[in-house]
Amino acid sequence: MTASAYQENPLRATLQQMLDMQKRKEFSAEAVSVNEAFTFARDKIFAILQTLKDLLEETPAELASVAGMSSITANLQTPSSEMTHFVGNGNGQHLINAASQLEQNVMPYFWALTPPLTSVAKTAFPSLLKSLTDFSQASIQQLTEQRDLLANKLEVAIEESDALVKKLDDANETAARERAESAAAVARLEQSFAQTEGARQLAFETALAEQQKSHKREMELEADIASKTLAEIGVLRDDAARIVQVVGNIGVTGNYQRIATAEAESANFWRWATVVIFGTGIAIALMTFYKFWHEPFSQDTAISVLIRLFYAIIITSPAIYTARESARHRTNADRARQTELELASIGPFIELLPEESKVAIRTGLTSSYFGKATDAHTVSSPLDPEHFKNFIEMLKALKPK
Repeated sequence: MTASAYQENPLRATLQQMLDMQKRKEFSAEAVSVNEAFTFARDKIFAILQTLKDLLEETPAELASVAGMSSITANLQTPSSEMTHFVGNGNGQHLINAASQLEQNVMPYFWALTPPLTSVAKTAFPSLLKSLTDFSQASIQQLTEQRDLLANKLEVAIEESDALVKKLDDANETAARERAESAAAVARLEQSFAQTEGARQLAFETALAEQQKSHKREMELEADIASKTLAEIGVLRDDAARIVQVVGNIGVTGNYQRIATAEAESANFWRWATVVIFGTGIAIALMTFYKFWHEPFSQDTAISVLIRLFYAIIITSPAIYTARESARHRTNADRARQTELELASIGPFIELLPEESKVAIRTGLTSSYFGKATDAHTVSSPLDPEHFKNFIEMLKALKPK
């Protein structure tokens, strides 16, 4: 390594930067001075750095190791970072970490700078003692400033406490005076309240008695009105019951009247259908007899006549069904008219009877009008097998032997 390169080595700049931090007040703060571990770590850091600086100054370029100085420079980065963090947050643990890093990673490389240790010690120890003295003086100065500050604050606090004691005494006197005045005012208020309460109680009892009498009269009047109203309601209820009964009778009889009218119309329809069908069959039979009346009777004419009569019977057979339907609807119409007449006349008929008789008659008529089974409808086909059987027997009798 040349002399100029040795003088411009980055180790010198890094080392000087770390030594410049010794002047910062954070390293002589109370938090560091009162803690033995933090103080020892701080002193150890700057002792190692100062020794390293003295070695750089005493060691000639020819005896310095380039590799060793590079290792020292690299290993100083971590302690430098810890010292920077300590300046930023005041945590003394960073000092312990920096001292440990210097002891483990920097001091073993002191071999890179090889002057006699005795000569180094002659300059290193006075510097170390000077730095310790500076730290002690700075710590003492800060403690003195804090003592003066605390003394000033104590004096202010004593003055404020004296003022507060005086105010408290004044407040006690004022409170005692106001308490006495309040007691007197309360006594006067209680006396006034007792007088007012007596008058109010008397007025209240008098008004309550009058109000009770008034309410009693009103209740008696309302009771009379209610009795009359109940009597009127009873009369109206009886009238409404009769009206409902009449309306119900009208509704029921009107329904039966509509049923009778509908059944009569159906009976008339089926009756005319029967007349038309019977008329058609009779017309066919008459036309058959008229056609064969003047012709001689033979087997051929007999069969022809029977066939035509068979057609007439087949055409006439539905008249049996229509006649039955007409009769059924006529019967239903007669029943509906009879029921309508009975229901319409039952009210006026029993109106003058006692209520018990009315109830007994209505109860007896209930089974006549309600719960009756409907007559089953029987349907007979126009092509009943019995009709065919009779017709075949007739043909057999007419057949020549």
